[in-house]
Amino acid sequence: MKKKVISLLLVAAMTSSLLAGCGAKDAETSSSASGDGVTLRFIDITTNPQRQEFFENTFAAFKEETGITVEYEGVPWDNAADKVTVLGAANDLPDVLTVAGQWMGQFTQAGWLMDLDDYYASEIEPNVNVATTMVVETERDLYNHVYRIPDGLMNAGIFYRKDWVEEIGYEIPTGADWNWQAYYDLAAALTDPSKNRYGSSFRGGRGAYDRVTDVFVGLHEGYQYDEEGNYLFTDDEAIAAFENFCTMYTNGSAPKDSLNWGFSEMVDGFVGGMTGTLYNNTDVVPTLLEKMEESQWGVLPVPTAADGKVYNSTGASYSYGIAANTEYPEEAKKLINFLCEPENSMNYCKIAGMLPVRNDVGDDPLYGGDGPYSGFLVQLDYPNLVYPAGYGAFDYTDLHQDAMHTEIQKYLLGQQSAADVLNNIGNELTARMKKYLADNEGSTIEAPRLPK
Repeated sequence: MKKKVISLLLVAAMTSSLLAGCGAKDAETSSSASGDGVTLRFIDITTNPQRQEFFENTFAAFKEETGITVEYEGVPWDNAADKVTVLGAANDLPDVLTVAGQWMGQFTQAGWLMDLDDYYASEIEPNVNVATTMVVETERDLYNHVYRIPDGLMNAGIFYRKDWVEEIGYEIPTGADWNWQAYYDLAAALTDPSKNRYGSSFRGGRGAYDRVTDVFVGLHEGYQYDEEGNYLFTDDEAIAAFENFCTMYTNGSAPKDSLNWGFSEMVDGFVGGMTGTLYNNTDVVPTLLEKMEESQWGVLPVPTAADGKVYNSTGASYSYGIAANTEYPEEAKKLINFLCEPENSMNYCKIAGMLPVRNDVGDDPLYGGDGPYSGFLVQLDYPNLVYPAGYGAFDYTDLHQDAMHTEIQKYLLGQQSAADVLNNIGNELTARMKKYLADNEGSTIEAPRLPK
């Protein structure tokens, strides 16, 4: 088996030992008709026709096996945070839901999720790498409990138009020379307004600050705060990094209307032949396989930071959670077990664009060899890989939905300086982090992690 698959197996090793009963049929979770008459609600926070079809077909099979009915509700990602916040505040969350990692501060503080500590096995195999580090240990460190069951794992990469690069004869740097400036240079080289071509699917709408943060974390070895809770990215070095990142928009390497682009618009721009690079996660792959020729695109790794390390967040972006208000906790666990069974899990990951948490995928052409996910998998073998710290365990959903991108938009429109952007965001993050530390005795600043 090639090296690119090895880390996937490490990612996957938690299947039977990490998830108690995930795919197994023990006494508690064995199939039976005892669920007759029970109806569970399920909400998917990043719906599309393929995901909806998968869930509805899987729920039909689940009902046939258990007698439990599951009602599917899908909400597009850009509206998901608002939707679940309204449901949570009304104590009306569905029984089972997919949960984004960046909402965990809000969800745990509000008490909206059931803790699933007992759901995990008592021991985790010692060779688990990404899965343990990014899902279990991080969640326990931040929230003292485990609240989410991984549906799959994601990491980031830079999709690029391979055919455009060949057409202009451009040589993309490799190794340590593939740094952030090299990425900006590639975006500029691929830009040709006369052909309606732009080098970057720039994200100016929701989620914009996450991409900037990916650059920032390399400035302080993966930390976002100092020991006292002060946000680190407001100094001159951060200001320069922010301005350089934004040159992809300000120098014309991105379409003007990308000022408001979120996930869907970025993908549409790349698939539609308007943009030459797209910096995002593995979940883009299914769309590209469906709508583009494989010869048209490839995946580049996250650029190397100035310290020679690669900072790539790898985790379970849309894990399964159970609402604290559910009347059917055991039936909800049965549903998650069913979703995690090998065939269901693999089919889901292929549709959703994730790295499976199964250990039996090495021969699958999508994940083994030089398949379309190889550009993501190879990064898991990097000796210089670091999993950076996040924004914090406190609630920042409102910032993520508003200020974190509207502040950037003001800069892109020439309405305020880069220093103002970072100070406005940084001051609020600092205030919330310090309050969190004061209100939670014994809590500490999250540290970056290294692969085990």
